[in-house]
Amino acid sequence: MKNRVGRVIIGILALAMLAFYTYKEDQIHTHSNDIESWGPATGLHPEGFDQGTVMERAEDLAPETQPEATEPADAAEPAPAETAEPAVPEETPLNFDLSDWKFMLVNGDHSIDQYEPAELGWVSNTLADREVHPANTRNDLVPVDARIGEALMAFTGACQDAGLPVYISSGYRSYSEQAQNFQRICANNGITDGKDANGHYITMPAGCSEHQTGLGVDITDVYRPTKNDEFFQTQTYEWLRDHCTEYGFVLRFPTGKEDVTGVMNEGWHFRYVGQEAAQYMTENNLTLEEFWERFGNET
Repeated sequence: MKNRVGRVIIGILALAMLAFYTYKEDQIHTHSNDIESWGPATGLHPEGFDQGTVMERAEDLAPETQPEATEPADAAEPAPAETAEPAVPEETPLNFDLSDWKFMLVNGDHSIDQYEPAELGWVSNTLADREVHPANTRNDLVPVDARIGEALMAFTGACQDAGLPVYISSGYRSYSEQAQNFQRICANNGITDGKDANGHYITMPAGCSEHQTGLGVDITDVYRPTKNDEFFQTQTYEWLRDHCTEYGFVLRFPTGKEDVTGVMNEGWHFRYVGQEAAQYMTENNLTLEEFWERFGNET
């Protein structure tokens, strides 16, 4: 009897153990999609697992092995169009046409023979008026080439307006007048060639004088009509020297250029060449001879 009861108890226990085992297996298969750990260690493989390939979760990847996020490539910006800079015009080389009447060259080596200006104008030596007269009707009038008359009046008139006693000593001289002047000065100085002891002209032979062009004018002041070195100590001389280029004149025979011009220093002798040339010559310390040497090959 006891043996039968024992077998029954053992059977009940066996059935109970079987039922419990069956229940646990069912629970595992029902919740397999919730397993967070997968891979070779667990023997569980997600859907699409390829046998022989080890798969790892993205968050477990080392930073250097994580795929870089791909950003959309920026649209290539068009290269800025090059703006053409305006061409800088080349500076036109300065040039002077030496055939222009303003640049007539006359000196001891360049005679103009019997030349006469086409037209003369007469101006007041003391600037009693500032007109350019067409004829010699008064004793105070001095002849010049008519083309420089207005510029001469502007030049000397501005000097007078500055309160200075300007005086036009001489202008145009004809060939015959210059011949007489040359003979007189040579006789007075005991010379025959018109030159001083240094070989510089103190008077020019006929045909070689700037006065014959009508473009050269001797200007002093009313208190010193005789031309000598005293004039260089006056305010009139300083004003004329400093402002002549503004009116197209240059100091024709300056100190220090005697060997170039062949003429002694004449700080009273002004020559008209036009404003542009006057400025150029003064800025570059050129005499008319040097001006011709510089631009003579350009014509």
